[in-house]
Order: sequence, then structure tokens, then C-alpha cells
Amino acid sequence: MYCDQKKIMASKSISKSVVWQLAGKFALQGITFFTTPIFTRLLSPSDYGYTSLYMSWSVILGLIVGLQTCGSLQNALLKYSKEEQERYCSSVMSISFLSFLVCLIIALVFNNSLSTLLSLRKDLIILLVCQSFANYIVAFYVDKCNSLKQVEKSTFLSVVQTVFSILLSLFFVFVFKNDKAVAKIYGNAIPVVIVGFVILIIIYVKGKCFWNWSYNKFCFTLTFPLIFHGIGHLVFSQSDRIMLQKMMDSKTLGIYSVSFSLCSVLSIIYSALNSAWLPFYYDLKMENQREEILYHSKRYIKFFTVLTLGFMLLASDVFNIMAPVSYKEGLRVIPLFVCSHFFNFLYLFPINFEFYHEKTKLISMVTFSAAVINIVINWILIPSYGIFGAAVGTLCAHILLFIFHEIIARVMGKYDYEYRNPLLFIIPIIIVILFCNLFLIVPDISAWIRWLIACVLGIITLLDIIKKGSIF
Repeated sequence: MYCDQKKIMASKSISKSVVWQLAGKFALQGITFFTTPIFTRLLSPSDYGYTSLYMSWSVILGLIVGLQTCGSLQNALLKYSKEEQERYCSSVMSISFLSFLVCLIIALVFNNSLSTLLSLRKDLIILLVCQSFANYIVAFYVDKCNSLKQVEKSTFLSVVQTVFSILLSLFFVFVFKNDKAVAKIYGNAIPVVIVGFVILIIIYVKGKCFWNWSYNKFCFTLTFPLIFHGIGHLVFSQSDRIMLQKMMDSKTLGIYSVSFSLCSVLSIIYSALNSAWLPFYYDLKMENQREEILYHSKRYIKFFTVLTLGFMLLASDVFNIMAPVSYKEGLRVIPLFVCSHFFNFLYLFPINFEFYHEKTKLISMVTFSAAVINIVINWILIPSYGIFGAAVGTLCAHILLFIFHEIIARVMGKYDYEYRNPLLFIIPIIIVILFCNLFLIVPDISAWIRWLIACVLGIITLLDIIKKGSIF
């Protein structure tokens, strides 16, 4: 009776986190989605391209300037007492802060050269460094809140910051009409920088520790390889588009990007689910609750499998609303993207296990290797098959990424790895692949049949959630 009660309480707690994570993710994506048409009408294509270039460099620099110290927060909960967590956060933040100072000095000394290299104005180079670090501080704080299961705080902060950035960007674009691109960049950056550095002060005030060699050694050893892991994922997300632009043309890239953007909804969902699931997985691992982990994991996989099938059923209708007939070629790569995202979802299970055991070097090596394979496949297939070749390359790389990490978890974990039963993954994989192949072979399935099946799946899943009282 006690175990059943404990399971119910755990399920409700996980469900609460999932709801907050999904609400936050979709609020952020919704704000961005609905304001993009506004900015595309206020800015010329060249202006919009300039702001996109700035944001691309910001993403790349963000991987470096923070040195990924936030990747140690969940493991620090296992190693150090609750009383030490604030001290730990302020100490490891100093690693990121010193990295920021080094980057800032480089930006000041080599301002002219970097301006030419990055094709940005000189003042934007300094802003780029400050905004990248501020973004990292916010991400650090969000990860801290998630690890402590304070999801409401992180969601509220992310939404408020995004709203203020968009509002100030719109205001600056209307006021500074002569240089709208730079106006948008500053409007987006100022709220981020203010919020980020306020959080930095709060972290130091609460932690009262600028440097602790023990904390920082643990952090740096664990997280330094994650920089290469991040670079690997950056290659995954950007290499196919860069290579399409170089090897094909802008029209092909545009069609590919629309399909990719539509399917990224799945990425948003499983990222939110994993953020909610991870703290509970760590807690259950610490308590050696193997059966509990398997119980929730099976429901987790079942839920996302049904969600993936539902997305595949309705994707073509959403695509036709998003894009005109000239983009119709993009429909044929959607099943490949859906499969790619499903394998990326499954890879989270072995990688969470590896993170728990602090095997970040292996994680980085495997991710980077899969990214290189992705580039090679793209290089071979894109000239002959265009967007289909790029999508196949992405799918192959994600399949290999899952297989590599699954092998590592099984070899490394032996009997400690909960997901040793191959049917746990194989059955959902077969279902999703067969379903997506059906849409590749017969792309014009009647809309009423697709919507009927989607509604049936949705009702069955909803009834199951109501009956069990939780998503997982």
C-alpha cells in the first residue's frame, strides 16, 4: 500500500513538472512564432539576415563562454549536501565568469579583426560577448531551478525575459528607423544582459563563495568535455543547412528549413519532458528504485511514441497551412525528420544514465563522431538527392548516435543499466519506422482517415493519463 501511494505521489510530482516545462516551452515558441511575421515585415531581408547572423554567432559563443559548468548541477546534488548547493553554484559560476572576462579582453584587444571576421559592427562584438554570457547565466539559473524541481521559477523567468526582449526590440525598431537591424539586436540584448547580471549578483550573494578548488575541480573535470558535445549538436543542427546552401541553392534550403522547423516541435516536447524527468530519474537512481524507473520509463516511451504517431498523422495539414504550394517538396522529408527526432528522444535514456555516472568524455566523443559521420553522409548524398539526401544523412546520424550510446551504457553499466531489455526500445522503433514508411510510400492518405486515427489515439492516451493520474 505504501509503495503504491509513493508511486502515485511520484507520478503527480513528475506530471506537475511536465506541465510546467511544456507550458514554458510552448509559451516561448508561441511568442517567437507569432512575432516572426511582424519582424519580417518591419525589417528588410538583408536586415533580418544581419540579425540572424548575430544570433548564430551568439549561439556558437554561448557554447564557449560559459564552459558548460551548468552541466554539473544535477550531479552536484548527488555529491554534495543540500546546504552546500548555493556555495557550489557560486563557486562554479566563477569558472564561467573568468572565461567571460578572457573573452571580453580578447574582444576589446582584437575588436577590428573580429569585426571583419564575423562581419559585425565593432560595438556589436562587445555586445555579443556580454549577451552570450548573460544568456548563459540565465540558462545556468534555469538548470539550477530544474535540478531542484523549482520548474515554476525557471518557466516564469524565461517567459518574462522573452516578452521584454521582444517588446524592447519592437520599440527600438520603430524609434531607430535608419538602422533597424542593429536596433532589433540591442532591443533583444539589453533585457537579457540586465536579467543575466542581476542573477549573477544573486548567485554570489546567496552562495558567498567565489572559489572553491574542490567544487571547481569536480565541475571542470565533468563539464569540459560537454563543450565538444555541444559543438557536436551544433554540427547536427547546422551542417545540413550550410551544406545545402553551398551545394544546392537558397530555394532548396528554404524548403528544407520549413520542414525542419515544423518537425522541431517534437524536439521542444521531448526536451521539456526530459527536463522534467531527469531530476526524478536521479532521485530514483540514488534510492536504487529500479522497478520504479522501469514503470515510469515504459509509460514515458509509450506516451511519446503515441505523440510521434499523432504528429505524423497531422503534419501534412499543418505544413500546408504554414507554407504555400511552392514548398510542397518539403512534405516528402517530414517522415525522415520525425524518425530522426524519435531516435533522438530514445538516445536520452542511455545518455541520462551516462550523465548520472559522470561519463562526459565518452558522451562528447560519441556525439562528435556522429556529427562527423553526418557531414560525410551529407557530402555524399546531397549532390544527388538534395533535401532528401540531407534528411537521410540526419536520420542515419541520429540512429548511430542512439546505437553508440546504447552500447556504451550497456557495456559501462552492466546490470546497473535499467533498459537492458531490448524490446523496450525495439517495439516502439518498429512501430514508428513502419508508420513513417507508410507515409513515404503513400503520402496522400485521406485527411479524414488520418484525423480519425489521430483522434482515436488521442482519446485512448487521454483516458490512460486520467486513469493513472499522470503522464508518466
